Amino acid sequence: MQRRLFLRSGSASAVALALAACGGGGGGSAASDLATGVDNASTGIVGASTARRSVDGPNSYPFGSRLDPYVAGILPSAAAGQMDSVIRSSYDAWKARAIVDVPTVPGGKAVKFGNSGTYLTVSEGMGYGMLITVLMAGHDAEARAIFDGLLATVRARPAYSIPDVGRWLLDWRLTIDGSSTDAAGGGWNAMDGDLDIAMALLMADRQWGSTGAWNYKQEAIETINAMKAWNMKENGTTKGMATPHVSRTSDYMTGHFRAFKRATGDALWDRAIDRSYELIDRMQTVFSPNCGLMPDFIIHTDTDNPIPSPGGYGDFVDTEGYYYANAQRNPWRWGTDYVTSGDTRWRDVCNKLVGFVQGDTGGEASRISAGYHLDGYAMDRSYSPEGMIGPMLCGAMVDPRFQAFLDNLWNWNAGNFTTDYYDSELQLIPMIVASGNWWNP
Repeated sequence: MQRRLFLRSGSASAVALALAACGGGGGGSAASDLATGVDNASTGIVGASTARRSVDGPNSYPFGSRLDPYVAGILPSAAAGQMDSVIRSSYDAWKARAIVDVPTVPGGKAVKFGNSGTYLTVSEGMGYGMLITVLMAGHDAEARAIFDGLLATVRARPAYSIPDVGRWLLDWRLTIDGSSTDAAGGGWNAMDGDLDIAMALLMADRQWGSTGAWNYKQEAIETINAMKAWNMKENGTTKGMATPHVSRTSDYMTGHFRAFKRATGDALWDRAIDRSYELIDRMQTVFSPNCGLMPDFIIHTDTDNPIPSPGGYGDFVDTEGYYYANAQRNPWRWGTDYVTSGDTRWRDVCNKLVGFVQGDTGGEASRISAGYHLDGYAMDRSYSPEGMIGPMLCGAMVDPRFQAFLDNLWNWNAGNFTTDYYDSELQLIPMIVASGNWWNP
């Protein structure tokens, strides 16, 4: 059902120009950040902040405050204030490129989909934008207004082809003027976008409360329940692709599932965590025993013998059985879950994957391939793929043995931030996580 256009990132010089053009506080960012303390991550221990300043304004969790220390894992060795400065500049550059008005939705905003002259946005981008803006409140005084503009577009463009619950899901691709058409998204949803949208709504409830123009908490619960009805099986397996036995590994957002369980009390989301681990453990153990890799898509999830997709089932491309443009997001999701939940299953999954990549590259982020076959064959080393390198940051947070690799990954991402769609979001959000600035609703 869903095809994506993946863009190669721009040059480092172009990124530097974009950062310079934004200045230090573009986008109306009047509020200063909190640079409260985090213990030196080089010790391998993430510590709680010992000194906090009071915060004026409506943001309950302003960027830089680190109110919830991580329960496990490590951080880069860079100072917290230094990391925050990099993220602020990167966010300002991202915002200047990414956030656009939607001509057909009053007050609507969107995250621009690359340089396409045909499509304005896709649902994954909308989810990324909502996560980023709720996290950057306290730096950007416009964060809530942007978030609400994105939400206005989400609700104005429902997945109209999905019966009963489609109004709580997002049509996965919009035309250049922000309209829904059968030739664009067709009124179908993409689970990854709706997962991030629901998570961002729960975070917005914590950040701003739900008594204003939007009841963020109720909007989140409606979307969570709609995904349960359309995108999930009772045993916790994700579905909703063109073929129901197909499952995309980057939809296994286990940290989100924990938040959905807390918000709804529904045990389905516990089963979703268990089932995600069961499928990924099988992919690593049976199909990538020496590398710990996993494919973009798994098929035959309705049998006792799920296998990597041979291609043509999920995004309808030949690369579905490789660690590639979808699965590259997995270390971000699972590393984030481990450092905030302490669930050692996801530490172990990341250990296998990151251990292979560290060995394959000699610990040099710039040598990470644009993709890998499950036997470890590097698909393309002709450039340094920002969207592959960014998520690896979070995977390397799970174990002190990756400290040097984590530092290399942080330094590379900090010095090579792109503003190209997809790559930029896959750098910016993992950088926020790696700096200790992620938090759960």
